[in-house]
Amino acid sequence: MKTNIMKKLNKESYKNLLSELTCDHCHEDYCFLKKFMESLHPEPRVLIQLKCIEKLKWERSKLEDRDIGWNEAGLLWALEGWAKQFEKVFDETLSIAMIYKKTKEYIDK
Repeated sequence: MKTNIMKKLNKESYKNLLSELTCDHCHEDYCFLKKFMESLHPEPRVLIQLKCIEKLKWERSKLEDRDIGWNEAGLLWALEGWAKQFEKVFDETLSIAMIYKKTKEYIDK
């Protein structure tokens, strides 16, 4: 009986994560992107890291007044130490914004 409760809680937290990930893109009750991601069921860690890379991409693009693209953002993520720091601060119970903030704090030092 306990395992069913845990599965339900994990499923609920996963749905909450998908909502946080797609909040910029999904504004209706039904969201294809969210349903698509739900059906693939990738690991939360992968989704959170991709969202953090997207945040880095957006910030750098704004700073450089150009779209740096996903390839460059991924390279920056790896070469500047973002990935290593993400590894240290990652905690599934934290929001994406908090994980990104903690990761960025190290990089900004």
